[in-house]
Amino acid sequence: MTAVAAYRSSSEAPVALRFAVFGLAVAAMAWGFYTFPIFWRQAPFSEIKRHIIAGDPYRPDVLTPFKDAIGDLGEGKWTRPSVLAAAAVVDLRLLEAAIARGETAGLDRLMGETDALVRASLANAPADPFLWTVLFWLENTKDGFKRSRLAFLDMSYRLGPNEGWIAIKRNRFAMALYPTLPAVLASDVVGEFARLVDSNYMNEAYEILSGPGWPVRKELMAGLAGVDQDRRETFARYVYRRGLDVEVPGVVRPEWRPWH
Repeated sequence: MTAVAAYRSSSEAPVALRFAVFGLAVAAMAWGFYTFPIFWRQAPFSEIKRHIIAGDPYRPDVLTPFKDAIGDLGEGKWTRPSVLAAAAVVDLRLLEAAIARGETAGLDRLMGETDALVRASLANAPADPFLWTVLFWLENTKDGFKRSRLAFLDMSYRLGPNEGWIAIKRNRFAMALYPTLPAVLASDVVGEFARLVDSNYMNEAYEILSGPGWPVRKELMAGLAGVDQDRRETFARYVYRRGLDVEVPGVVRPEWRPWH
């Protein structure tokens, strides 16, 4: 190779590389311009999901337009898994509202739609602990409890053991089936109740204790032994003022008076 040929070869390589880099940059910019409006429209639905799970009240007539909007986005090619998850949670709230109102017309359809959305979301993002809890509840609500579905609940605890906003609903669901749970899963449920108290979810823990948790109150109270003393005392005052007769570990029960 002559000196001139060697020079041309060495100078052409950087030029080709620069053109390649420029082409990639243009493609990246085009991709951004194309996808940004789509992802920007999808972003608010993650917030809707978070607020619904946290227990913020939404009337069905407010949620229905969101359901329609999410449905339109869900048909897009670039739909994020979080949009499917938001759609599933919105459907869940609408389903809960219909059950609370005692509606029967369309209930099977709505339950089927919610089930399909939950499964589609988990197929795209299987690490969502709340949706595993929803799937557990849905399947058992549709056609009765089956032990094989405890795997859904177990998956939820494995993926998200400490999320308080999930635990509030999950603990209530699980407590209703406590006698059927295997030992490890039962221990998870008791530990979760203790964490609710330790995280200052006093009203939520009280409602679970006085509701589905009442038949296993001794186990739940024993599970509070490792909770911070101040939290135990606060919880004890909370439940005693509401008339619950339980033994909170390390707390002296006040003398009962008629005017309490």
